[in-house]
Amino acid sequence: MHGNKIVLDLEFTPVRDPDLQAVASSEILEIGAVKLNENNEVMEEFQTYVKPQYSSIPPHITRITGITEKTVENAPSYGAAVAAFTDWVGDSVRSRFYTWSNSDQGVLLKEADLKEQTLHKMFYTYWVDLQRIHQRLYGFTRPMNLTSALGSMQIYFKGTEHGALADARNTAGILQQLSHVQAVRQQIEASHITYNSTESHGFTMGLVFKNR
Repeated sequence: MHGNKIVLDLEFTPVRDPDLQAVASSEILEIGAVKLNENNEVMEEFQTYVKPQYSSIPPHITRITGITEKTVENAPSYGAAVAAFTDWVGDSVRSRFYTWSNSDQGVLLKEADLKEQTLHKMFYTYWVDLQRIHQRLYGFTRPMNLTSALGSMQIYFKGTEHGALADARNTAGILQQLSHVQAVRQQIEASHITYNSTESHGFTMGLVFKNR
C-alpha cells in the first residue's frame, strides 16, 4: 500500500445519560497515534488528552488508564482534538488507519454524531483491524488483547498499558512484525503456544520453542 499508516489508539469513558447513549456510548479521553511510512518506518507520533463534555471519569476508568478529571481539566474539546489530529495525519497522501480491534472507529464516529461534528472523509474508510489479522495468521480461535498478542510474538510491552500513545506504539510494533510474513511463518512453525499464569514482563501468555 502506498501512503502513510496511522496506528491509532483511543482511551474513553462511558456516557451515563440514557438519551445520549442512544447516539454514543463513550466519550474520548485520549488520542495516541504513530505514523509509519510505506516501509513501516516510524515518522512521527501524536498524543493529546480530550476533555469530555457529558461524562465524568469513574474510578474504574482512572484505575485502567491513569486519567483523572484533573488530567483533562485543561484539555481540548473533542472537536479541537480531532481537528489537531486530522492536521497531523495530513491528507496529501492516502492514509490507512490501523487499530487493535475495530472499536476505536465506532467510538470516534459516534461521538462525532453526538456532538454534530463534521469529520474528514478519511475517518470513514481505510481501517484495518490488526487484532483480527493476528488471530488469523496465528490460528487462534479467538482474538487476544494487545499484551497477550505481544507475548505470542515474543515482544515485550514497552511503556504503561492503556496509555493511548504507549498502546499505539506497541500496536505499531505488531504491525512491523506482521509485515514480515515469512518470519512470522517460521516463528509459528518453530513454536507452540502455552497458556500460563506468569505475569513477568507483562506477558499473560508465553511462547515456548520446540526442541529440535
